[in-house]
Amino acid sequence: MELSTRALSVLCAIVELYIRSGDAVASRQVARHSGLGLSSATIRNVMAELEDGGYLSRSHPSAGSVPSDRGFRHYVDTIDRSGTLPAAARRELTLCVNSRRREFVEGIDWVAQLVAEATNEAGVAVRPIGDGPILEAISLVLLDHGRVLGVIVTDDGTVEKRILEFDRDRTREELQTLSNILTRLLSGTSLEAVEGRFDRLIGAGNMPEISDMPVDTREIVRQLFSIEESDVEVRVAGTDNLLATADFSEIDRVRSLLAMLEDRSCIAKEFRRVFAHGRTQVLIGEESEATASGSLGIVATLYFRDQRRAGAVGVVGPRRMDYRKIVPVIEFIGDTLSETSRAQ
Repeated sequence: MELSTRALSVLCAIVELYIRSGDAVASRQVARHSGLGLSSATIRNVMAELEDGGYLSRSHPSAGSVPSDRGFRHYVDTIDRSGTLPAAARRELTLCVNSRRREFVEGIDWVAQLVAEATNEAGVAVRPIGDGPILEAISLVLLDHGRVLGVIVTDDGTVEKRILEFDRDRTREELQTLSNILTRLLSGTSLEAVEGRFDRLIGAGNMPEISDMPVDTREIVRQLFSIEESDVEVRVAGTDNLLATADFSEIDRVRSLLAMLEDRSCIAKEFRRVFAHGRTQVLIGEESEATASGSLGIVATLYFRDQRRAGAVGVVGPRRMDYRKIVPVIEFIGDTLSETSRAQ
């Protein structure tokens, strides 16, 4: 459904009213507070169209409307998220980052805390989320008893070996063929991005050779390139910011929130996955495994060292976060961390 200019204006007005209050939005509220110059009757008609298109929902016919995940996504994709922070806020954040520069090498707990204080949401810091090393070649060598030696060669001259274990034996011929195919399709990809690239190629139907292979290729790639939780540093701060809000007054939502924030491997996995699509990412509700159960939102951005991805910072909060304000804060912190990394 392609939204008209009027429908888009009404949707944005509803989302912003909902972000401020957390309550379902009625047509008279939009007419009174949006400045659109439309009557309540006209707005009701537009809202009905938005509900039919899946952008809004309501619990019963006489209730106001609440933005759906689709409505939030359309809003976030439409608004200007590159707002400029006030000079005072920029100075304060810059001073704080610079004063902790020496701690940056040792840990990132303070980064998560800074984000939490600057946004009043739960702050998250993750590292590494790097660009390299870059995969050059894959070799699969038959051992015995369902075991395969996986050899990874990267552009920095590193040779990494892993023992892969399976429930049946493979032949040398099929492993050699698969080695050649995987090298051809995945070389030139950073090790951290290999799993994501493989999944995208499979999903797009661009690997017919692998579809015909009598081996569990997905399992081979997983064992070769999976990143252990212990290899990724994930820090969360400011959980109490969320628990103090009305959005988490229901015990089931509190449980979902705490379970997600405690699952560091899930956070690390989602952060690595989404940054394949660009520097700053917003995840809303059912769009992500990390945000689905608690009807949450995530805003995250990368920071760099020597022009290569080093880590990420972001926030976790309710779906109705003020994205227009939070995105510029997160991006400015990411920029400042990049400057700090370059100066070290």
